[in-house]
Amino acid sequence: MKVIAHRGACTEALENSWTAFRTAVELGADRIELDVHLTADNQIAILHDDNLKRTAGIDKKLNQMTRAEIKKSIRLSNGEELPFLDEVCDELLSQIEINVEIKSPGVPIVEAVGKLLVDHKLSERIVISSFDKNTCADSARLFPKLKVALLWDKYLWVPGAFQFGPIRFMEKHGIRIYHPEAKLLTPQQMRIAKARNIEVNPYVGLRDENNREQLWSYLMTVGVEGLCTNYPRQMKLWLQEARDDESRFQNNPLMVGQSPKVPG
Repeated sequence: MKVIAHRGACTEALENSWTAFRTAVELGADRIELDVHLTADNQIAILHDDNLKRTAGIDKKLNQMTRAEIKKSIRLSNGEELPFLDEVCDELLSQIEINVEIKSPGVPIVEAVGKLLVDHKLSERIVISSFDKNTCADSARLFPKLKVALLWDKYLWVPGAFQFGPIRFMEKHGIRIYHPEAKLLTPQQMRIAKARNIEVNPYVGLRDENNREQLWSYLMTVGVEGLCTNYPRQMKLWLQEARDDESRFQNNPLMVGQSPKVPG
């Protein structure tokens, strides 16, 4: 099971910062997940929000500033420069995989991200993801060589909803990777995904990973390929220990029934 560091090592450093990314590499995570928006001059900046207020203390949107302006005047709350996608790929892609979540809607950001990544010599180490279906469809259509993942945060309790919702959409657009919110993933959905050869890498919200070992045990039991976690260091250590302790996966409370509720 791959350890995917959510916004980098976000519980050890400021999210989406150079320190968070470098820490994820140092601790041995398999992949970094990061978020991107376009600047006023169509450069790809790494930030979860479209506004700089929360992590840089400045109430201004990224699309109101150029890259040069950001480089000159913006510092994150930890004192670092705001990273850009080309910089992070150049420095880290040889050491770790990268999941680029496109946060803004529209074709311009899809084109900017795709053009930057498609001809990269390590493009096979990159995944593009989005909650927006149009973004996913456009990414798969315009850049078929790149791996695209559908992010999903909606409940699917109606019979057939998984097959006729996410699965049908992914198969229509040639998307082979599914990133659901972990608490929504059921054993039945995993069986369907495996039968359709869909790779599943759930994610956990920033405040939804309290009972971590129970969650990780459940996800390993149902056979996910990876988890986008807020605790990559702890998960990496847990996986090393769990490989020698099969009892962790026996009688897991989350395996009862078809619609487990992840504690949080």
